[in-house]
Amino acid sequence: MSKDFKEKTPRDETPVTKDANIPSDDFPTAPSDTPKAKDATAPKESRKPSDEVICGYTRQQYEDAISELDEPASDEPFIGRTVTESQSTVMAIIKAVVYVAFIVSMAIMIAYFGLSCANDVFAFVKDDEVIEVTIPENATSSELSEILGDAGAIEHPWLFRLYASLKGIDTNPKYTFVAGDYTITPNMNYDEMFLAFVKTASAEVIRITIPEGYTVDEIIALFVSKGIGTKEGFVDTINNYEFEGYDFLDEIDMTNRIYRLEGYLYPDTYEFYMGKSEAYYIYKLLDRFDQIMNDELRAYAKERGVTIDEALAIASIIEKEAYFKNDYDIVSSVLWNRLESNNYPNLECDTTLLYLLTHQRGERVTDLTKEELAMDHPYNSYKYEGLPPSPICNPSFTAITCALYPETTPYYFFVSDKEMTLYYAKTLAEHNKNIEQIKKQEAE
Repeated sequence: MSKDFKEKTPRDETPVTKDANIPSDDFPTAPSDTPKAKDATAPKESRKPSDEVICGYTRQQYEDAISELDEPASDEPFIGRTVTESQSTVMAIIKAVVYVAFIVSMAIMIAYFGLSCANDVFAFVKDDEVIEVTIPENATSSELSEILGDAGAIEHPWLFRLYASLKGIDTNPKYTFVAGDYTITPNMNYDEMFLAFVKTASAEVIRITIPEGYTVDEIIALFVSKGIGTKEGFVDTINNYEFEGYDFLDEIDMTNRIYRLEGYLYPDTYEFYMGKSEAYYIYKLLDRFDQIMNDELRAYAKERGVTIDEALAIASIIEKEAYFKNDYDIVSSVLWNRLESNNYPNLECDTTLLYLLTHQRGERVTDLTKEELAMDHPYNSYKYEGLPPSPICNPSFTAITCALYPETTPYYFFVSDKEMTLYYAKTLAEHNKNIEQIKKQEAE
């Protein structure tokens, strides 16, 4: 054995090489891959829990590291997380509210639409305004729906067409629509409207002539005698029904007035459908008056300084006092002379008081007693100045025009004989002389 040979020890079996560029003190010693031999005689080492190694760390080091992660980095709260959670909660609430509001709104809209459709079909709550429509020859339910929709009688023409289709209106001979002018109201349901335009007993036409100078009482009696309406129904309609589209009705003063529409039910010949409401017939008369009382007459009434109602009051007295139309303009001049005079402020016309008494008694009164002439009532033109509270009949076009375009005369009095001839006078003395002359003629 060479003298340079040394006995190898376990440490010498794994030589360590050093890098010349690294100081020997800083170069770490690599752990040996060969486990060290344990001394069998050495006492068995007891290990504490803290000496356990977890992932290269002792248990104490591992627990210290975990506790540092659990603790906040500072004493201030973690605001970012709190704000984010609050925003999420608010957004969730807003979305829920919007969703609920949308559902409720949709439910309301659907309910309203459903009620609107049901009301249109069955007319639960609709206006009773009278509407006139014209139905052409061979009209179909589709054409009828457009006509009624344009007139405002129905709200949903499409629903009317659908209803007609489901009922087979166009294929049912029962529903053959008859061309012509009809009067209906929106408070009629769909079935009633279909029947209104077919030839039935209810579509019977009657022709009625209302004489010039008829009073409201006489017109009502005429209608009832023809099997149209009732007296009570006409009285209520004339005094209380809300007729639309007539501005002249707004001027009417009901103070001491018997009938609101006295003077406005124009006398003429009319054709009416039977079986209608009282309002239907009165509408016809008012429509005709509205045509007669044209813009020219209204403008002249305004120029004369009177309302339409006052002009009609003058015309109605002319109608009742003068028996022949060639006297209308002269009688008008007498009335105007008195209305504009300080010497004769009272009209002193029998006809105003006769109108009142006839209405009160329900029968025609033609003569006045001294007691009646002394009655204290606004319709007594011997006691009250100016015009009576209303017209005393429904005057003709001639009487209306003469009331607004009177003859220019100096007369303040007139009197008639049995032949209905009028005698005019400028003074009371002349008037009394005319009366005496008439008495002598009648005595002969």
